[in-house]
Amino acid sequence: MTTTGARVPKRRLVAKVAAPVLSQGITAGTSLVLQVLAARTLGLAEFGSFVLLLALLVTAIALYTGWVGDSLAVLDRHEPRTRAGIVTSALAGWMLCFAAAVGMALLLRDGEPATALAFGTMVVLRLAAETVRRLLMARLQFWHLVGNDIVHVTGTVLALAPAVVAGVSLPALFLSMAVGAAAAVFVGVVQLPAAELRQLRAGTAGLPAVMSFAAWRSLQAALRPAALLGSRALVALLVSTAAVGMLEAGRLVVAPLQVVINGAGSFLLSNFVAKMRQDAVAAQRLVHRATWLLITGTGVGGIALTLLANPLGTLLTGQAVDPLLVLGWVAYLMVWAAGLPHVTEVVARRMSRHIFLVRLADSTLGIVLVAVVTVLSGSVIAVPWLMACGGIYSAWHVRRLAIRSRREARTA
Repeated sequence: MTTTGARVPKRRLVAKVAAPVLSQGITAGTSLVLQVLAARTLGLAEFGSFVLLLALLVTAIALYTGWVGDSLAVLDRHEPRTRAGIVTSALAGWMLCFAAAVGMALLLRDGEPATALAFGTMVVLRLAAETVRRLLMARLQFWHLVGNDIVHVTGTVLALAPAVVAGVSLPALFLSMAVGAAAAVFVGVVQLPAAELRQLRAGTAGLPAVMSFAAWRSLQAALRPAALLGSRALVALLVSTAAVGMLEAGRLVVAPLQVVINGAGSFLLSNFVAKMRQDAVAAQRLVHRATWLLITGTGVGGIALTLLANPLGTLLTGQAVDPLLVLGWVAYLMVWAAGLPHVTEVVARRMSRHIFLVRLADSTLGIVLVAVVTVLSGSVIAVPWLMACGGIYSAWHVRRLAIRSRREARTA
């Protein structure tokens, strides 16, 4: 093969990866802007409340996309019974997440109805927008996804502009996010072909088949954000919501690395499923390359961000951030990056229950360590380091599961 010929597949791979990473970057960039705005205008204590509610949103999205979104990508979404099961799951998810969001906001904000209703409405619209996004991913239309995300961020910024002039508040932030999500849903409906929108009827006949794949997958997908939510809740309970704000300030510095990792995850699942159906060896090579690229990229980028921790922290939150805290978040992300490609491989082979059990042990260990050390020290610097400890076991064990799944696939 000539050098030019060898470059063509690489260019195509870069082009394919660029769209989901850019999409994730737009989504995460919007969240980053909102968090920076909240950190600089609300004060650390109220910013801590915003972070906790945002962590609940991220957990809800992970649970929902693990059930509904991944079912759209992995299962036959055009089969009538399966389609009805997915529709039923989506509607149930919206109702349950709305109730949980309102209840959590009322509890955290001492019964503020405006904040609770704004947050609950935003959560439902975000789940609807995520459904559209996952359909575009399942169709491998990642550049359409980028356009959809641009509409989302534009709607959010336009809705937020009056609040910036009048004074930023939690309800104003959540309503702005709701407007952006509603705009993305509208544009997404226009983007999708009619075949994806026909016969959207609820039904229970196909629900068992959906549940057999999605139940474990959704629980597994929600474990990491739920563990982060749990660790932040522990810090708020044992220290203060201001300490949660400081912990989040360190995470904001490494947010660009998380964007790349999340974008790679979106690309890997859809593309691994497609490659696995055609060429198992090519699918395995994809996982191997992705693993080393993610580990190396996260490590190099993390060192650079750690060296810039103080100026970046001051820029983002108005105060300097401890480099050791930032380095802890880098270690956490490196462990995450090491296991992500193998997780997508095992999930694509419908072994979600195994991933859930591994991640459950990982998350439980991390939260227990955070609780013990926080009680003894009252410091948040150790939190990301402790959360990474369980992740090391998870990355090692998931790699073993991936190797085992390949052997089983060959003998099947």
